Amino acid sequence: MAAPLVHQVNVKSTPETIYKAVSTAQGLASFWTSESKAEPKVGSIASFGFGGPTQRMRVDELVPGKRVKWTGLADFPNWGDTTVSWDISPTESGETSVTFRHGEWPESVSQDDLGSINYTWGLIVERLKEYAETGKPNPLFAFATR
Repeated sequence: MAAPLVHQVNVKSTPETIYKAVSTAQGLASFWTSESKAEPKVGSIASFGFGGPTQRMRVDELVPGKRVKWTGLADFPNWGDTTVSWDISPTESGETSVTFRHGEWPESVSQDDLGSINYTWGLIVERLKEYAETGKPNPLFAFATR
C-alpha cells in the first residue's frame, strides 16, 4: 500500500470553525468545490462535484472540534476504500493545527497520479486555512449554480 498523503497547517481560527468547515456542505463548498453536498452525520454520503465527475465519500467518523473521517467510494480511479481524515487540535500559541491525510492507496496507483493528487490536496488545505481565517468563501473549484 502506498504511503498516505499528508498536509499539516496551523490556522488562526478555532477548532469548532475548522470542524464546521470540513463537515458541512456550506463549509466544504467554501474552500473545496462549490458542488459539495454533505451533512455531519455518520453513515451519510458526501458528494463533491467538479463540473461533471463526482466523487462520493462515506462519513465514517465525526468528533466535533477534533476529527472528521471519510472513506472514498469508487467514483474516481483508485479512490475506492481510500480514507480521508481531518484531525483538528488547538496549539499552545492559540492557533488550530489541522492535519489532513488521504491514505489506503492501492499499490496500482502511480507515483505521478499520487503527486498530482497530493498537489491538489495541498491547494485545498491552503484554501481551508484562508476560509477559516477570513470567513470569505473561495473554493478551489467553483462552478456556476444550475
